[in-house]
Amino acid sequence: MIYIIVPTFGRVENTEKFLDSLSNSVDKEYLVLIVDDHPGQVTLKNIHETERIKIYTSKNELWWVGSINFGIEILFNNYNIKENDIVVFSNNDVQIDKISFITLYNEIQYNGNQIVHPRTIDQDHNEVSSGAQVISYFPYITVHPKNFKEERRVVNMGTARFLMMNVKTLKTVGYINKGLLQYLGDNDFTLKAKRKHNINTYILRDAVCRLDDTQTGLKNNNIKNIKELWISFSSIKSPNNIKYRYILFKSHFNSLCSFFITLSMTFNSILKFILGKVK
Repeated sequence: MIYIIVPTFGRVENTEKFLDSLSNSVDKEYLVLIVDDHPGQVTLKNIHETERIKIYTSKNELWWVGSINFGIEILFNNYNIKENDIVVFSNNDVQIDKISFITLYNEIQYNGNQIVHPRTIDQDHNEVSSGAQVISYFPYITVHPKNFKEERRVVNMGTARFLMMNVKTLKTVGYINKGLLQYLGDNDFTLKAKRKHNINTYILRDAVCRLDDTQTGLKNNNIKNIKELWISFSSIKSPNNIKYRYILFKSHFNSLCSFFITLSMTFNSILKFILGKVK
């Protein structure tokens, strides 16, 4: 059985496209657990539940991390899951094709002691980051594997656009750090898998998800001016948020190391902004 946990906050059209891509790509038994975090419950009101689609809501605002954790809780408590069942954390702004899904699925069937993710192609046909391999934490230096020749590339901190594992791995790694809200939760989950449980996360060369990145938070690639850059350091809707960067690393390193890693990441964000303007 395949369980797919999908947080949503509006964007019903994206969710419909995502569900259509699953129905066209997955020929095995699966169940989509949608967590509708919109106060108006727009997903619940516009998408019909079926045997393959269940929609859950919460009384409190959950954000992305809370929605994923809520989905994990529902999965553990409400379903008769087996350790070799498959679990996917997915966003609703992606689409997956049949070959890519089979590639991911077969890789987990071959080796269940790992986490896998497809390469990511955005709406402009550009490959964007699907995760980061950390070369150095201080200074903070990373490589984001793209268009690589190997069948797979390991990353320390993966994204969760379509992050696949088995139930045994999910039970081992557990919940995402509840101190995080919107961004960095996927990084926390995959970093914890590696550092605490020696479970690697891989990006697979021959699997691709298509991303609609037109509606997104304040990221380094779309920040237009110094004011937006400054706002990004405190905005919940930005991965640049200094507070949550510190919270992320504080659960993996001591306070002093976490401070300097966060400082280095913030310096990198400023430098990327400057270099982007020079170009």
